[in-house]
Amino acid sequence: MPMTQLTFFCHFAADSTPPGKLCEIPSLLQEYKNFLATRKFDEAEKTNKVIHSLITNEISTTGDELRRFATELLNAGRYEESIPVYFAAAFLYTKEDLWGMRYCVGVGWDGHGSAGILGASLKMIGRDVAMKEVVKCHVIPLMHDVKNQMLEMTSVSEKDKSWWMSQVLERIARSAKLVDDDEAAKEALKESRVWKEKWWQIEEEEETVVEKDERCIVM
Repeated sequence: MPMTQLTFFCHFAADSTPPGKLCEIPSLLQEYKNFLATRKFDEAEKTNKVIHSLITNEISTTGDELRRFATELLNAGRYEESIPVYFAAAFLYTKEDLWGMRYCVGVGWDGHGSAGILGASLKMIGRDVAMKEVVKCHVIPLMHDVKNQMLEMTSVSEKDKSWWMSQVLERIARSAKLVDDDEAAKEALKESRVWKEKWWQIEEEEETVVEKDERCIVM
């Protein structure tokens, strides 16, 4: 039976061992961090998938609660460990709303500054410039995975999706610039503009409909 998010967070915050399969999560997060440190990106990706499966299948929680917990890890200096938790939160948001999902990438501010996966990237590189390789080879692909999850969402309007896709792509471009990948940054910005233009088109169409309705009322 899934345990409540409160029980899990209390266990995790105390660095004690959660019951059942969840006892694997603390060691898996440490393993994930070690794989990033040794640049074993395939192993890090596999470990991220295991963490993702355990968190999303064994905990009765929401995207908001999981995102807040990821931000606690981030603010505690556990930057690498926050990334899989943000990623799992993004998955939960596919069932809830796009507004919260955007924070998992880093659109917005949370507590002590830019949070989400972008925030973790900024802080990792700020602590050790050699982490640029980790961001380029592992973290940015995860951000694209979140973007693709957003693209598949059907519970939000096309207008909202267009706007936040453009914003997330801008954050991906910023991450690419952080690691000196100018070509990837350029491609992300180009895609962002396409989505922003789509948003403007929908906005103009809505304004046209409103103007027509107003004329009808006057008549």
